[in-house]
This record gives sequence, C-alpha cells and structure tokens, in this order.
Amino acid sequence: MFLNVLALLLTVYTLVADRRSPPSADTPAELARELADAVCRQWAEEAEFRDLNDPYPLPVTWELADHRLFPDWTVVDRLGRGEVGRAPGSRSGAQTWAKSPAELVIPGRPLVESYRKIPTGRLVLLGEPGSGKTTLMLGLVLDLIADRRDNDPVPVVVTASGWHPAEQSFADWMRERLYRDYPFLSIRTVGGGSRFDVLLDAGLLLPIVDGLDELGDGLRSSTIKLLNQYLKRPRRRVVVTCRTEEYRKASRPGKREITLTGSVGLTIVPLAADTVTDYLESSAEGPQRAAMWLQVRDALRAEAGSTAAVALRTPLMVGMARQIYNPGDGDTGAQLPAPSELLDSTAFPDVASLRQHLFDQYVRAAYRPRPRSGRWLRVGPDDAERWLIQLARYQETTMAGSPDIEWWRFDQAVPHPVRAFFGAFIGGINVGLIGDSQQPVQGIAWSTRAFTRRFLYVVGSSLVVGLLFPIAPYGALAMGMAVGVVSGIVVGTRGEPIELPRAASPLEVLGRDRRLFWIFGPGLGFLAAVLFGASGALLVDNRAGIILVGLVAAFYAAAAGGMGKAAWGWFVLARWWWFLRRRAPLRAVRFLRDAHRRGVLRQVGAVWQFRHIDLQRRLALRDPGPQTSVPAVGAHQVDAT
Repeated sequence: MFLNVLALLLTVYTLVADRRSPPSADTPAELARELADAVCRQWAEEAEFRDLNDPYPLPVTWELADHRLFPDWTVVDRLGRGEVGRAPGSRSGAQTWAKSPAELVIPGRPLVESYRKIPTGRLVLLGEPGSGKTTLMLGLVLDLIADRRDNDPVPVVVTASGWHPAEQSFADWMRERLYRDYPFLSIRTVGGGSRFDVLLDAGLLLPIVDGLDELGDGLRSSTIKLLNQYLKRPRRRVVVTCRTEEYRKASRPGKREITLTGSVGLTIVPLAADTVTDYLESSAEGPQRAAMWLQVRDALRAEAGSTAAVALRTPLMVGMARQIYNPGDGDTGAQLPAPSELLDSTAFPDVASLRQHLFDQYVRAAYRPRPRSGRWLRVGPDDAERWLIQLARYQETTMAGSPDIEWWRFDQAVPHPVRAFFGAFIGGINVGLIGDSQQPVQGIAWSTRAFTRRFLYVVGSSLVVGLLFPIAPYGALAMGMAVGVVSGIVVGTRGEPIELPRAASPLEVLGRDRRLFWIFGPGLGFLAAVLFGASGALLVDNRAGIILVGLVAAFYAAAAGGMGKAAWGWFVLARWWWFLRRRAPLRAVRFLRDAHRRGVLRQVGAVWQFRHIDLQRRLALRDPGPQTSVPAVGAHQVDAT
C-alpha cells in the first residue's frame, strides 16, 4: 500500500507541479526582438479585426497643440541633445530632428515620421472623443516596429484605466500590465530581476499610454507628475493619448501649471466633409448605394456647422455610419436605411441626439443576419443588444467604469454572501472571504519548502492529537499524513508564467486556466480519495464509512485545488449566475468572441473592451428591455470555443 501511494504521489507531482524554470540568460537585444515580434503580431491581427484598411485608412491629420500646455521647444531640443549617443533609437540623430515644432506637421505622411523628429521621443496626442487617437497610436506602433533596429525601444500599449497613481509608480503599474499581456516578460533572469526589468533598465521600452482621459478628474494631474518622475531617468520616452479638454484641465489644476517633461503636443484635426463622404461612398457595395450618399455630401458642404457635419467629423462616428448605412461583411440582403435620414433635423435636433442614434443603431447593425457558418453566432439583434447593455452596466457600476472586460472578474457580479459561502466551503479565501477575484494562472510551480513546512506541521499536530485522545496512534498518524500531503500540495504550488513569447489573448488565458483547473483539481481529488481511504481503514472497520470518507475528501480536495488555484471555476459560477438572472447567454465567452469579430468589442492584450468608451457609457444608460428571450443552453449557437 505504501509503495502504491508513493507512486501515485510521484505521478501527480510530475503532472501538476512543474518545477520552476531556470533563470533566463537572454540579452536585452534578444528580449527586445522577441517582444517586438509579439507586439507586431498582436496589433497586426487587431488591425485586421478593426477593418482599418477596408477600404482604406481614414486620412487623419494633425496640427500643433496649444503651446501653453507644453515645454518650450528649446527645452525639448536641449534635453534631446543631452542624450545623443545614449538614448536607444538615436540613429536618427540631431541632424534629422525638427528644427522647430512646425516641422512636425507633415501633411499626408504617417505619424511615425513626425515622431522620429522629436528629440526626446516624448509625444502627447490630443483630440476630441472618437477623433482617431487610438487608431493613430496603433499605426504608430506597427510603423515603429516595421522600421525597428536593435537599439530602438519596443513600443508597448498600456491603457491608462485601472492605474491608481497614489498607490503605484508608473514603472510598477506598467510592469503589472505587461506581465498580464506578455507573461513571458515576468520570467526571472540570472540577475535576479525579471525580463521586464532587463528591458526597462536598458531603455528598450517605449510605453504608449492610451486614454489618459479615462482616469478620474482628480487623478490626471498626479499621473503627469508620476510620468515626470519616470522620465527623470535618461533614455526614457513615452507617448500619451488624451482628450484635449481633459488634458488641458490636468495641466492647469487650479492656479498651478504642470507639463510633461520634454514633451511635444499634437492635436488631431476634425475630418473634412469631402474626406468623410469619399470614405463612405468608397465603402458602399456599388454605384447605386454610393449615389445615396450624394445628398449627404451636398448637405455637409453647404453647412459646415450642421448637426450631421459636426457629428460626422470624427472617425468613430464615420465608422459607425458606415456600419449602419452600408452593407458589411457577410450581410445577406438586409434592408439598409437610407443615409439621408442623418439629415433629419426633426429626429436629430442636436449633435448629442445624432451621436446617440449612431451608437444605438451601430449595435443592431452589427448583428444583422449573417451567413450560416462557423464564423458567426446565430444571435438576434434584440438578444445581443440586451446582453451588451447588461455588460456595459456591469463595467460602469461594479467595475467602476473600467473599459477592461476581464472574464476572471465576472464573479464580482455574484453577491458577496454567495461567494463567501462557496469560499468558506472549499477554501477559496481570496474570492469567498476577502472578496478579490481569483487571478488566472498559466502554469504551476512547485515549492518544496512550503510543502515540507505544511506537511510537518500537520503531521506533528496529528501526533499530538493521537497522544491526547484515545484513538489509534497509527490511524491518527496516517490521517495526519494524508491531510499533510493534500494541504501541502495546495500550499506548495503557485502560479508561474510559461515560456511563450507572444501576447496573451482572453481566449488563450482562459484556455490555459481551464486546463489547469481540470488537471490540478481532479488530480488532487483522486490523490485525496486514495490517501484518506487508506488512512480511514486504520481508524474504522466499515467499508461504507471508508468509501464515504474517501469521496468527501476527494470532492473537497478537488474543489479546493481547482478553484483555489484557477479562476475558471469561479467564472463558471458567475456565468450561471448571469444566465439564470437573464443577463447573459450561458456560453458568454463565445458571445464575447463573436462581438469582437463583429467589431463591437476590441481586444487589448488579455482583455476585451467596447469599441469605444463612449459606446460602453451609452449602452450602460439604456434600458435592456424585456428579458424573456434567453435561449436554452447552446441554442442557436454554432460557433465553437
């Protein structure tokens, strides 16, 4: 019996307790190349999902921002010259830098050409809501990587939402975000730090902070201050995107003035009427549909200040108008509304009402009938709209307005007493009692020291109990060893990143976490059944009792092991909770992936987001309507995860 149990222990150990990998000896240049490849693949795929090149990228132009919000050009030039020969990417050299900020405005050329002319490599990109800041940022990332050399920093996108400047420095927050999106950066090196630290110290990271305006009003000014602390070290660059008015307020809090050290500001120019209508006509299915935009073209030209002209001056609204009034990928003869309804001043008396109309109809247009294939979920506009409204409300209320849709935090929608009950029952202390969500894991590492401590503590305690109470000493020792082994494995295992040099995606993170749940939980449950059954045989002479002890131990160990280490079990609980309350389909991940394919959601590393934060806020304000059409499990869904 002892040899059988020992063999079982060794088998489970080799399956679920992967040893920590040896420290990495990668050089900064090698790590930068791996990261650049991962970033390029990530954003090239996302650009395809967002249809940025269909039929062609909207030509967005920019001008110099209000000079009062930024340092004088002489300061920028001097700071840049002081780092010549030291800053990564200095191959451009002072001879190619702009001699004045006016040279940064290059009509018809990509943003990367303007950026390379900035001596410090520090840029603030401003614009109105939906003006194309994120799209320009994405193009800048791809262009920088396409022309990258070994000494150039790697551009990495970090969304500003979720950063608490009072609690974290910018470097610590960036580390946390990049660990999530590029887990291989968290692997430790021979120097004791992580791969992220190696790249940061070598000046080979170019953080692109997207959406500074998404932080609270009182946080933006302190955020700029923390960015300035980060930029005190030489060879550090940064790109920041923000709405114009929000950045102005952050730079002028009260009577004070705050500027981002060594930065240059550019502001996106609203789209011209001809640019808008040319794009919309080009994306029509043919001459007949394109001709329907002529009335809109004439109206926009005639009155630049009209409701339609003002509403359609941003790429976001133009993209939504295209989705609503032009046929999309896979549309099967849907009846499309006439573009001329955009000019109805009675239905849309102001810009706000027209924007709301475009937001509302955009979602329904995204769920027009599609061909029956494995690419699309067969879900109707009513159900999709209702579920997206519930999701937006969850983000705005429970998640405090965060744009990041994290599947592992869906359990926050479950009332705390319910989570506390499950947590107390199966030992999920973080989720059940403390209230934090279980973080997803990608791999398991083994700590012999932690296992030994717990094992010896439990065995010692069982020996004391056996001496103090009249029970079989061998039985007490056997039961203590069983408890010690099982609890020792739980304590001795911890999450660890794995060596996969690519960006994480929500589906990839979920898949690994789910696999670990089903390996670790049942494996530990089987081990507990054998150990507790064997030790129970020494305490009682009752076959039914022995089997019952083994089954109870197996269930408890499997639940504690699976839900205590992986987030997937808690996600399943949350998924059923949402489904039974008619707030989401049971197969929520399939629905989210399909929404990403349709363009309603976008993917940023390991999380999804609504296409634009204003779309999320608009949906959150809407009434989800009657909740009577939730399908049965799996009904009308042909896609597979």
